[in-house]
Amino acid sequence: MLVMNNQKRTVHIGYILLLPGSNIVADGSIDENHPVIRALCNSGKLSFEKNVTANVAANAISRASSRQVITEIEKSLKKSNASVRKAAAARRTELDEFDAEWEEAKKKQEQSKKAASTI
Repeated sequence: MLVMNNQKRTVHIGYILLLPGSNIVADGSIDENHPVIRALCNSGKLSFEKNVTANVAANAISRASSRQVITEIEKSLKKSNASVRKAAAARRTELDEFDAEWEEAKKKQEQSKKAASTI
């Protein structure tokens, strides 16, 4: 099941951690009738997508925070779709760019630490 966490923070539901954006969880693993879950849904902070259409999948992929979630969303569709494949490729590229920027920032930080320790 696709769960959208529409907040800028994580949500813990039992052993499940929902990251901001798109999340894939096992069907039935979250009790949607629980008062807290219902309140989060009613406020728009969480949404559950049981029938994932191509449009829903493309939107969810654009908000996915990992390659694994992208793959799981793609698999949730009964039929492959060009717009979903395009959205997945674009999001993977964004995540790759983010990872490259992160690695570059880590290298710069390490170099700064080395330079500071030699002084």
